[in-house]
Amino acid sequence: MKRKKKQKADASGVRRYAWIWVAFFMLALQQGTTTQLNAQAYAGFVAAPQITTAFILSGIIGGVIKLPIAKVLNIWGRAEGLLVFVCVYLLGMIIIASSHGPNAYAAGYVFYWIGYDAIYLILDVFVADTSGLRNRAFAFAFVSTPFICTAFTAPLLGAAFVKHTGWRWGYGSMIIIMFAVFMPLVLVFKYFQRKAERMGLLTRTPSGRNAWQSVLHYFHEFDIIGCILLMVALILFLLPFSLESYGKATYGSAKFIAMVVIGILLFPVFALWEARFAPVQFVRWELFKKRTVLGAFVLAALLYFSFYSWDTYYYPFLLVVDGLNYSDAGYMTQIYNVGSCFWGVVFGAWIRYTKHFKWTCFGFGLPLMMLGAGLMIHFRDGSYNIGYLVMAQIFIAFGGGTLVIGEDMAVMAAADRDGVPMMLSLIGLASSIGGAIGGAVTAAIYDNVFPSTLLKHLPDDLKANATQIFAGGYVTQLTFPDDDPARLAVNAAWSETQKYTCITAVCILILGYPAIGIWKNYSVDKKQNKGTVL
Repeated sequence: MKRKKKQKADASGVRRYAWIWVAFFMLALQQGTTTQLNAQAYAGFVAAPQITTAFILSGIIGGVIKLPIAKVLNIWGRAEGLLVFVCVYLLGMIIIASSHGPNAYAAGYVFYWIGYDAIYLILDVFVADTSGLRNRAFAFAFVSTPFICTAFTAPLLGAAFVKHTGWRWGYGSMIIIMFAVFMPLVLVFKYFQRKAERMGLLTRTPSGRNAWQSVLHYFHEFDIIGCILLMVALILFLLPFSLESYGKATYGSAKFIAMVVIGILLFPVFALWEARFAPVQFVRWELFKKRTVLGAFVLAALLYFSFYSWDTYYYPFLLVVDGLNYSDAGYMTQIYNVGSCFWGVVFGAWIRYTKHFKWTCFGFGLPLMMLGAGLMIHFRDGSYNIGYLVMAQIFIAFGGGTLVIGEDMAVMAAADRDGVPMMLSLIGLASSIGGAIGGAVTAAIYDNVFPSTLLKHLPDDLKANATQIFAGGYVTQLTFPDDDPARLAVNAAWSETQKYTCITAVCILILGYPAIGIWKNYSVDKKQNKGTVL
């Protein structure tokens, strides 16, 4: 009888993991498909300023709210948290699909990315809760393997939507599919949550608060004021660089200076609020007293800063400079996903065998990632075979696959089971902030280097069209034949821009050595109790 119950429980667990894998698969497919749809959308709107702004806002807001999400999962329940953010995610895609201008598109993108990040975090927490520490690296890597599959299907699907139905129908199709994927998962989460309550494994004590008291309680519990202060500080500090890039503000203008100065001043205001006035602190600052947590936090920010330095404009660069078609350029942008997910499984098995991860990250992952980014500086100008860029991307992917798994394992090894959601939220916050800063820096490089280089290389009779060629994006730039003087000038501008973004990517990674160096050399034999809800 006990054996039958165990077999039934094992089969149920396999089915739940299978559906989780399907959910990750669809998230990967949607992301890969809409990467091409996004490029088509902002090319149609000629809306790079709003799109870059949306990228910065979504990265900052999505990262900051990860910490309240960790509390939501514990206070409201995982089913409720998943339902809320699935709705936010779908709402964002609905706004994008129905948008007819850059502002609506940018607003939808912010909602979409916040929901996407939150769903990913919730699924990661599920995996962490249902796996032991020794097997967790492999489990995390395994659920990321859908990116390997979708790397070959998503570009084709995205190109098919662009060619036959348009990007709006692409988003519309994804809305319907993702609803069908995630609503059953919400019900499964809720079913097991209630089952745990009936078994006495999960108890809920009535708060006794009325509606207004509940509003005040959660206002303090989630530290809404601290959350807003941090978001506004980051936005005001980073957004001016995007605005400057597109002529909305100049470095010497009152608008630029005021936003940057106010943003900088809000950081100490946030710190003062957290230290003296916040009833419940937005961030558990005592976590940063653990050197491993601090180092992993810094490394996560550095990795995303580096990644978005070279990746933000990589897709149009491939289309214009290397002359790839939409599908092939899509494949190139998926190399990192495929390589890092594949290597993550290998590294997860390595951790299970050796029980350690620190020195592999220090001596293998980080140097390999720096090598790949450095090679992209050399092979950027289109005169080399595309295979060299593929090689550089594989190096970056294998290095990234090692480091991302390593930083996750570092914070989870430093925490007990109940602290895992908060630790993963901190890594998500660091990644989002690093990515937003990297995107802002890259936007500043792009919009200062590209126009000046383009103007320098254009023939005199075409210099008057420089602004139009730049603002029109790759759609306009691809209309020029390969040997046209305007196309050669565009290629030179892209090459020069990519040089500086790749140099930035390499230089920032140097700081990864002290970040990893301060980790404790944890053994994954450390015991943690498994979750009891699912």
